[in-house]
Amino acid sequence: MEPRVTELETHLKYIRRDMDEVRGDVKAIKHRLAYSAGATAMVLGLLGWIANSRFDQLVSLLSR
Repeated sequence: MEPRVTELETHLKYIRRDMDEVRGDVKAIKHRLAYSAGATAMVLGLLGWIANSRFDQLVSLLSR
């Protein structure tokens, strides 16, 4: 019985270590997604602002 308990404790230790690694990976992925979403929003906002400020010029160029 004792060797089986020792083996189970060892497996539990490895499972906990792996779960800690997974938690760290998920946290890193969340941060990367947040930064990517923020950067994308900024780029889209900048493009929208440029398009809005130059819309009259674009229409006049296309209507010629």
